[in-house]
Amino acid sequence: MRRLGQHFLVDGRVAKFMVDALAPGRDETVVEIGPGRGIITRLLAARAGRVVAIEKDRRLEPFLKGLPGNVEVVWGDALEGLPPCDRLISNVPFYISSKLLFSLPPVPAVLGLQREFAERMVAEPGSRRYGRLSVNSQLRYRIELLRSFPPEVFSPPPKVWLSVVRLEPREPGMWEGTEEVVRKLFSYPGRTVDNALKLAGFPPQGIKKRVRELSPREVVELSVKILSSGGKG
Repeated sequence: MRRLGQHFLVDGRVAKFMVDALAPGRDETVVEIGPGRGIITRLLAARAGRVVAIEKDRRLEPFLKGLPGNVEVVWGDALEGLPPCDRLISNVPFYISSKLLFSLPPVPAVLGLQREFAERMVAEPGSRRYGRLSVNSQLRYRIELLRSFPPEVFSPPPKVWLSVVRLEPREPGMWEGTEEVVRKLFSYPGRTVDNALKLAGFPPQGIKKRVRELSPREVVELSVKILSSGGKG
């Protein structure tokens, strides 16, 4: 049985690796998004004070019965809101990775993601994978790509590898409110910055670098400059 187009983690070593990376405390509340059959949930229950497992697929109810008393299963969509917590963990269904990533609360998190998606998150300026996802992720989080695992850790195996990342939220900064400029700018990653700005309807800034060569900080500084001068796209 597949979970809404996703696959079930069945390798206990991967589950332990993720819980160890999260390192929940006995006085902490952990939210788990998409517990599936509960392989991570049970490990969390032994280490955290309280676990809130949010699951959308009611067909999994038989697998999530008989969990320890400090686990609460909430049936619903994580994208519609999350309860307060100290830490968060999830094997993210690949089809909601972006939406979920940018709706998480500002708490430490460990996520299982499609390897290509994780590599784009940590990509360096100038590299082939560097883009809007890289900028937005790195501005919001300190990101560690911890380890990758083959498809066989799932049942049924998907066609992609799993990568585990650890996120530490950064303090809110200048990047807030600049998303629209970043989105338009990175519609032209291979163009020079001034060329991309013109195409996006913004005034040129005398920058000859290509868009994909800008660091996240440079992207934000440019966005703030454009917005503060009343530039419109």
